[in-house]
Amino acid sequence: MAAINAYIVQPSQLMFETEDGQKIANACAEFGGWNHREKTLNPMQLSTLLSMPGNPGLAWALDNLAAAAEAGRLDADAFISQLFATKEDLRLFRVILRDAGTEKWVNERHFNALKKLGCAEIDAATYPGVASFFDPAE
Repeated sequence: MAAINAYIVQPSQLMFETEDGQKIANACAEFGGWNHREKTLNPMQLSTLLSMPGNPGLAWALDNLAAAAEAGRLDADAFISQLFATKEDLRLFRVILRDAGTEKWVNERHFNALKKLGCAEIDAATYPGVASFFDPAE
């Protein structure tokens, strides 16, 4: 049997960690989210961002969530209001998660941030599952 070459495992990069990603992050800064320079979080205004053609809404929202969680800036009881400026922004986040479908992969950094917030592993594996974690209590 032929062995594969060994490799160094590299975690997925958040947009704040690459030169091209930082250009996107800087362009989206006016819509709130994680400020990678100051290491601060402002609630995201997804409704405004999503109205723009070609927006990075899903990646923006999940990278902001992961960056804030990894930095220890999220409160377990108040992370929804820390992440989203309005209930409409949260609703639209759930919509883009559901629209993403099950064929896209939730990367390990998003997955781990969601689990840290209390999302069940089975729900954190797919975007529609993640949407259910953010559904309001009935």
